[in-house]
Amino acid sequence: MFKFLKDILAPKKCYSCNKEWHFLCQSCLSKMSNFNSICYSCKGRSDIFNVHDKCLTDVYYDKIIILAHYKEKIISKLIKDLKFYHKKDIAEDFWIYLSNIFFDNEIYKNTNDYILLYPPMWFFKKLKRWYNHSEIITKIVSKNTGIKIEKSLIKKVKSSRQQSKLNRIERLKNLDNCFKINKKKIDIIDNKIILIVDDVISTGSTINEISKVLKKAWAKKVIGLIVASD
Repeated sequence: MFKFLKDILAPKKCYSCNKEWHFLCQSCLSKMSNFNSICYSCKGRSDIFNVHDKCLTDVYYDKIIILAHYKEKIISKLIKDLKFYHKKDIAEDFWIYLSNIFFDNEIYKNTNDYILLYPPMWFFKKLKRWYNHSEIITKIVSKNTGIKIEKSLIKKVKSSRQQSKLNRIERLKNLDNCFKINKKKIDIIDNKIILIVDDVISTGSTINEISKVLKKAWAKKVIGLIVASD
């Protein structure tokens, strides 16, 4: 009821065309350039975003599904407002479009085959911002799919520098041994498909580092579900 009244009294408006009910309407999204289905490791064309077999040497995730290009001004503005200005309802619109691309690029059958995760945030960073924006998107994915979130499955055990300010080599070193699995929950990973939800991906180093510890715990498959990429 609260949400209904909020939409009536202060309806969402598309950041691009000002049309009501969505922060990004379908019409405006369709005018943006599509993010092609690629292997995120080599950036070459790939069927349903799968990582090429030849690229799996240093890559632990199986596919990265991406909605849009971060270079699109509307997309980057939406992400920044969600991330830094507490406009949490933006996550609902992201899910509408992420769901379409997810179901188009993943053979989804049984909810119980999947586990939902989001990249954990260092405690003091989350305390400063008050919330984890990726957690908000993940909760909406869970609500609409029925897939369970395992909040404390992955822990960030050390602070790291901001990835966007580092080059590729520095990013890899920055996240080395940064994530660990909660030993009390390690058994639930076995033979599961793990969905890691996040807003932006650049080099893929964060998801790859998380995927590495998940695969060592016998995760069947690791998929990134991402709003935007460079």
